[in-house]
Amino acid sequence: MFLFQVEVQKLFSSFRTYTSLGIAALLMLIIDLGLYNDGKDLFDFLLQSIQENFYIEGNIVNGYLISYLALNTLWVHLPILVVIVTAYIFSGEFEMGTIRTMLTQPIKRKELLLAKIGAMLLFVLLFMLLSGFMALVPSVLFFGLGDVIVFIDGIQFIQESTYLLRYLKALFFGTLGMFAFTCMAMYFAIYFRNTLTAVLLVLGLLIVSTLLQTFVFGFFSHWQPFLFTYHMAKWQLFFVDEVPKSSINQSILFLTLMALFFIVLSFRKFQKMQITE
Repeated sequence: MFLFQVEVQKLFSSFRTYTSLGIAALLMLIIDLGLYNDGKDLFDFLLQSIQENFYIEGNIVNGYLISYLALNTLWVHLPILVVIVTAYIFSGEFEMGTIRTMLTQPIKRKELLLAKIGAMLLFVLLFMLLSGFMALVPSVLFFGLGDVIVFIDGIQFIQESTYLLRYLKALFFGTLGMFAFTCMAMYFAIYFRNTLTAVLLVLGLLIVSTLLQTFVFGFFSHWQPFLFTYHMAKWQLFFVDEVPKSSINQSILFLTLMALFFIVLSFRKFQKMQITE
């Protein structure tokens, strides 16, 4: 517990921690303010084809819709802000040279790494809760409540009464995906002992995986179940009228195994590491 408290103290004494959280909150507010004046005209244009076949009444451009759009717009960008902080939790000790001093102390390496993983998980939870809060609350205050129209596998109409529970489930699912992603960054940070190298590598994999995910036809279509971004994006399925539980459970299993895989690799690498390296 003492080691965990030390790691948390170091985490929240770092300027990059607050910078990452602040940028995430700012991005959400920018989306809200950007849609506050012109959102109605924009959605009227986008919904022209629907309004020709359906009679739509009520508050279409509402806070629930904006919160969904905010997360949908930034789900690729948010991991960047997370790994910049979480990778440094591990590689920062190597860059500052403090790792040698720490490993000469009567501290078990397993306990030290567990404390750092705990601090990483705490930051991921805080980051996702803040992002979810900033995406939802200001949007509701600016735009009010209402039913949500979602374009996933056609047109989905999500009732106002069911949206909040769907949103919370999607947020916690997204937290699992983010934690799995940061576990991969953790391993590269320990392996290369450099924050920039680890961040560039995991972001490169994020871009490649996202690109391959877009090729839904031909040869690359068979790769989708093996791409971590394919499973991270499954949070959107919580906004389908009939939530495909089996598909979501498969992605939960994949992301859990992915996190465990990189945790095990990190422990093995850290345990075998020489102080003089």
